[in-house]
Amino acid sequence: MDVAATLAQCGLFADLDPTALAQLTTRFRRQNVAGGELLFVAGAPADCLYIVVTGRLRALRADGTVAGDISRLEPIGEISVMTDEPRSGEVYALRDSVLLRIHRDDLLDFIKAHPSAMLAITRVLIGRLRQNQRPAGGNAVSTRPALALVPAHPGIALRRFAERLSDALEKQGETPTLIDAAAVDDALGAGAANTPIDDDDGNQRLLDWLSKQEAQGHRLLYCASTQPSAWSERCMRQADRVLIVADADSRMLDSPVPSMLRNLHLRTPVELVMQADGIALAAGTLRDWRQHCELDAHHFIQPWRSDDHARLARLLSGRAIGLVLGGGGARGFAHIGLVRALEEAKLPIDLIGGTSMGAFFGALLACGADSRELRRVAGETFVQQNFLNDFVLPRVSLIRGRRFSTRLRAIFGERMIEELPLSYFCVSTNLTRGAAVVHREGSLALWIGTSMAVPGVAPPVVWNGDLLADGAITNSLPTDIMQAAGRGPIIASDVSTEGGLSMPGVEGPDPEALLRRSSRDGPSLTLADILFRSATLTSESGTRARAARADLYLRMPVSGIGLFDWKRIDEVIERGYRQAQKALAGFDARIVR
Repeated sequence: MDVAATLAQCGLFADLDPTALAQLTTRFRRQNVAGGELLFVAGAPADCLYIVVTGRLRALRADGTVAGDISRLEPIGEISVMTDEPRSGEVYALRDSVLLRIHRDDLLDFIKAHPSAMLAITRVLIGRLRQNQRPAGGNAVSTRPALALVPAHPGIALRRFAERLSDALEKQGETPTLIDAAAVDDALGAGAANTPIDDDDGNQRLLDWLSKQEAQGHRLLYCASTQPSAWSERCMRQADRVLIVADADSRMLDSPVPSMLRNLHLRTPVELVMQADGIALAAGTLRDWRQHCELDAHHFIQPWRSDDHARLARLLSGRAIGLVLGGGGARGFAHIGLVRALEEAKLPIDLIGGTSMGAFFGALLACGADSRELRRVAGETFVQQNFLNDFVLPRVSLIRGRRFSTRLRAIFGERMIEELPLSYFCVSTNLTRGAAVVHREGSLALWIGTSMAVPGVAPPVVWNGDLLADGAITNSLPTDIMQAAGRGPIIASDVSTEGGLSMPGVEGPDPEALLRRSSRDGPSLTLADILFRSATLTSESGTRARAARADLYLRMPVSGIGLFDWKRIDEVIERGYRQAQKALAGFDARIVR
């Protein structure tokens, strides 16, 4: 390994003159860190600074949340080393990594001899601090994490899958490199790919060769063998993300992969790619995979569809577009206008999340509907036949909600959230605990209805003894949940109204002013409007913070539209469409950058 060349490419030391760089090189030592191994913990003394040569590490804050990942040529622990304070968080290896290590005393001695190095280190420190303080935006991921492609069973056509994924990544501007056992053996000699981890010399030789491949800046796709082997384990240890490739009709219990993962004790994200003719899984198939492999995500693709491989490539490379749709009753019709504008701009939607009415339209999109289908279903549900009119004596709510629940089941059938073609979530509010609940699995119709159950208008849903209701109470625009997925740019559509409820022209105080108001006085305020506004006050107070998490935030022009103004559907759609047309201009170029 060329230590001097590595240091010269690191931002901390890139500006050093050759003489100083040569002196610094002698002070660094190589350190191998196995995947899942801790580098240091919070509170530990800051005795060393590290630089990643190859691999990827993850930093956790003291509260256990992820502070960020550290990849090739990035420093680790430089802030605590320079401030001589204990480590502020925990750092561990996501996968097998090679580091360069310098002791704090050696670094300080070098800085005394070469004061200019301190300026470069200070610039990096300031950059890191600014990055930590940045609230959101810029959700596209710029790194190229290595992927391990692991067949769930011997019969999986892994090479064909790898080539199609590679083609999709290449069309997005990347330069992927496929590495299988044969490629390693060609470069290093027969049997090199299956070098045991405990073979010190052979392992070091193999790691150095793999490091050189990664140093070229390409995305590495490690293709595991069809049978369990040292090479298959090596692929999983070298990857930033493990993709298990399975067929929909295959049984998890027949796969050797879960036991391999358990034996390796990795902390690498694991995702399942399910190849299916449509989405028709045997009962319990996905549940078994999720339970035994602790999946971070799963994806459905139809092997012959290039669009599916393109979507998977975007999800894996941080270029996927996440669409977040807010709640607001009839004002949510503006979401249809946004979808129409996205279709015309040919911007694909890869992930969807929503609250209340946003949950309803998001679910239709996740099922494969387009803007025309959204308009048709919305018209039938809310305009032609209002399924929200089964009024009851208002002991718990204004409506029973049974007709709307029946309508949702007619639209979505027995679909389960986790089996939708596109990744989808919706949000409800746990009234018992005062917290948001994110639904990523279970009955689609049931959780949509729960996300739309405005307190006082519809009855809450009882779940494990708790009361669940409209998600807009706690999170009317769940961009934070979408951002946590880390899949790429976020487009957010906010249909909450600007300002609160008011009655201009009345000085008051007048307790009966609203009771005397007629249609001649302007738009009327309904009980539903008051209940919805009262319930969502806390959520709407955080709108600015949630908007900052989006790469494109659309505040839809829906003022004057009431919660139940269903008959103004086409007007609201048109408002949303025009607003989205203006906002989307140039957005595609920003994604590419």
